[in-house]
Amino acid sequence: MDVDPDSILAWGVTRGADIYCWLTTGDDPDLWPVLVYGRHTNPHFQVHPFGMAEFLRRLLTDEAFQEETISVVLPSRPSFVNWREQKRRLDAGLDPSTGEPW
Repeated sequence: MDVDPDSILAWGVTRGADIYCWLTTGDDPDLWPVLVYGRHTNPHFQVHPFGMAEFLRRLLTDEAFQEETISVVLPSRPSFVNWREQKRRLDAGLDPSTGEPW
């Protein structure tokens, strides 16, 4: 990719080591596209011409988008688990994402 490394701002990472970034190519952050570096995806670099909110909406609701964008499988019912609850579940021998037994 012909992008100045200083214009890449990481904002997220997956268990599969995919890195989500903004391409800070303009003055308006609302217009920054999302760049995905997928460790196990082809191609490794993907630019999505929409912002983070639309990217996450598609990621959580569109299975076809998930398959071509990330290298991990998302749960069928996405949820947010804060780090304390995730640690409590892990310490209890439970899946930290779902709270179910391994």
